[in-house]
Amino acid sequence: MDPKRESHEKIRELLALAAAGALGLEEDLLVARHRETCDECSAELERWGALTGGLRRLPTPQPRAAVVERARAQAEARLAEEIEHRWQRAVIIFLVLYSWILTVVTWPIFRLITAGLLTRFGPGFNHSWFLFAAFTILVWATGGVAAVLLGRHRQQGRRMA
Repeated sequence: MDPKRESHEKIRELLALAAAGALGLEEDLLVARHRETCDECSAELERWGALTGGLRRLPTPQPRAAVVERARAQAEARLAEEIEHRWQRAVIIFLVLYSWILTVVTWPIFRLITAGLLTRFGPGFNHSWFLFAAFTILVWATGGVAAVLLGRHRQQGRRMA
């Protein structure tokens, strides 16, 4: 195929978009240059321009109030879910960090306080059971704090709705 004819066909494909103002700067300049030398494309662009001008003058249908309200309610519900999800994630992250920091900070204190007590139980006392019990209590307390914080936040969200 002739390169000039191929270029002409590509420009013709862009004429409707040019009339609608939907082309980028480069393509718009390409169409404008071609239009100067091609009467056929110039006439077609004018027809497309008349059509798009008529379409712009048509009234825009407006959605019913119920549709708008339903879409707004769905958007608000999704936003509330997103906010609650972020809150829960932040609380979980905080609780994990809190647990680690609490464990690291309290371990030396725990060892200092229990050093004298553990020596009274004698060599037969298994230290691991005592540590396991302390760690379990700490984990339960952290889980309780998480449950309380998440429950309060959820109740506040329900009161606002």
